[in-house]
Amino acid sequence: MVGLAVLLVAVGLGIAAASLHASHVLVAVETERNTDVLEPEAPPVPGFAHRAFEPIGELGARLMRPLSPAARLELTRKRIVYAGLEGKRTVEQILTQKAIAAGVGFVFGLLVHPHRLPGLLVGVIVGLLASFIPDVLLDSKARSRQDHIARTLPDALDLLAITVEAGLGLEQALTVVTERLAGPLGDELRRMLREIELGVDRRQALMFLRERTDVRELSAFIVALLQADELGMAVGEVLRVQAAQVRLVRRQYAREQAAKTPVKILFPVIFTIFPAMFVITIGPGALRIAHTIIHTAH
Repeated sequence: MVGLAVLLVAVGLGIAAASLHASHVLVAVETERNTDVLEPEAPPVPGFAHRAFEPIGELGARLMRPLSPAARLELTRKRIVYAGLEGKRTVEQILTQKAIAAGVGFVFGLLVHPHRLPGLLVGVIVGLLASFIPDVLLDSKARSRQDHIARTLPDALDLLAITVEAGLGLEQALTVVTERLAGPLGDELRRMLREIELGVDRRQALMFLRERTDVRELSAFIVALLQADELGMAVGEVLRVQAAQVRLVRRQYAREQAAKTPVKILFPVIFTIFPAMFVITIGPGALRIAHTIIHTAH
């Protein structure tokens, strides 16, 4: 009965996490829709699940905050920005997810712990490890988005160079590029153009773009563009040089990853393929030798 009760608590915590996430997503979607409406509308009313489980989530966030160093919280905030979730996800929500994951992991450790180890110790260890799952997922999403930006940057720079050499200004060329560019890089460039339209200086808008993405290739392009603007160099030539440089960096990165492939394959081959090969090749001979030895002994 105790195990069943603990399992029900774990399921309840999982439902609470899903409900909180779904409610936050719905609120974010409604907010984005309402921004295009001239007349302000009433804010959406949170659902019953959100109202019921929000205090539990806030309590979990308050419990996790003292356990998270300030540097860790700042890193989480940056990862939210790098993942493109700014305005959709907050540090408090990540802390809530960490608390729920830790609670579910603790309950799971209590249920499946080996009899040789105390259940409380196993629950604490599993809960501690589970609390890092939201961080791992957020970091994976941020790295995937940054890699996508780095991959699409050379083509965007080529198109930008062509439009600038055709006689358009940099902002007008960026507008043309963003109309034909989808994905994270297009979203970031469109956001930069909106900031410039709202009165932000172009240099400052480029620095904001650099801080939001933290992509090495894009940062190098922004620095080169700012230096060219200060020195009065031709922007089109700078764009072409940067596009070639970014492609060179990507080729070097691909070669580096290819050089690491044999080392990465070595361990799966040793621990998975080789044992099966040994069983297939040596197994029949070993059985015959054992059979002969047994008959000889008799």
